[in-house]
Amino acid sequence: MRIHDYFDEIVNNLYLFQKEDLEIIKNNINLTDIKKLDNLLEEALTFGIHSVVEKKHLAPSKDPHDYMSCSIYHWPNPNTEDGLPYVERDGIDNPEAIHGDKESLRTLAYITYLSAILFYITNSEKYINIILYYNRFWFIDEKTKMNPNLQFAQCIPGINDGEPGGIIDYAASYGYALHLLTILNQEKLLPLDFYLEMKKWHQDFLSWLLTSEPGKIEGARVNNQGSLYDLLVLNIFSFLGEADCIKEPYHKKLLERLHTQIDEKGQLPLELVRTKTKSYTTMGLKMLLESAYLLQNYGYSFASNEDLKRAYNYVLPHYLNHTWEHIQIKTFDCYRGYYILYLFSKVIDIKVEICFEEKPMHWGYILLKKLF
Repeated sequence: MRIHDYFDEIVNNLYLFQKEDLEIIKNNINLTDIKKLDNLLEEALTFGIHSVVEKKHLAPSKDPHDYMSCSIYHWPNPNTEDGLPYVERDGIDNPEAIHGDKESLRTLAYITYLSAILFYITNSEKYINIILYYNRFWFIDEKTKMNPNLQFAQCIPGINDGEPGGIIDYAASYGYALHLLTILNQEKLLPLDFYLEMKKWHQDFLSWLLTSEPGKIEGARVNNQGSLYDLLVLNIFSFLGEADCIKEPYHKKLLERLHTQIDEKGQLPLELVRTKTKSYTTMGLKMLLESAYLLQNYGYSFASNEDLKRAYNYVLPHYLNHTWEHIQIKTFDCYRGYYILYLFSKVIDIKVEICFEEKPMHWGYILLKKLF
């Protein structure tokens, strides 16, 4: 999809493809589609990325390598002269909060994600070279790299220097690129020196996630944020080649999340208190289903899970018929729902038929459609 469309709810726009998915896409994609994906990538490369050391305002640590961003749903206070403290407008994006490190990290994720798919499909050196250049720039080069923490992510001016929810900045975007790098590495398609450098950064980042106060708070949350944190931890352990040591506790944790987040109607009540309830229900299901999809690689089955079956029965007609019965203040891209239905088909082993709307430059239309 076009990069400006991707920036709208990025977590609901990215797909956690497994190797088997990429193989199906590779065997069914045509040269026209590859050219479309290449054009989308070129557009993103033109958009550009700035290093964390180039931002206009330093994090409170005064270390230019520390990532910093502001909460996307907080705005200047209209009742104070200096606009502080910022006030929340749930579901309404503050365009100022997009710029800076957050915008660059999201763009890096887009470029890496799309390049990894194109490299897997074509084996063209062009795409691996793009991956190496931009990721060395962000994670490895001593002059430009980001420190492996999100201590100052999603700050709320006038209230705090960072929110535990700032972990979403990485998890909801680059976490998906990292998953594809894991597949490339398992297929021995990544240079060893690059992998080892990325491994070291992510070992340090994982340590911060597991031991820092923001990480502990985020991991304990019972809504989509906690589920996304768990998915990120699973992704990083997989990239490090160490998922065996945490698969059982995270399987148990996922079962608990499914049972507490999905009610007897198949709804996710914790996501129905928002102003974009279809978006957040989708996000909540996405995190749960993607974790299940990953854990299937380690022998766990969710085919008979009653919580997931209830959720599937609830959202199926809404995704197919483009309906919804709760507040949703923004337009909902139908391909976000189609992807959830695809995940359901893989996780609870159910057949879904979809009439896809034609969106020629949407990677859902180019890629996801082929998996059905």
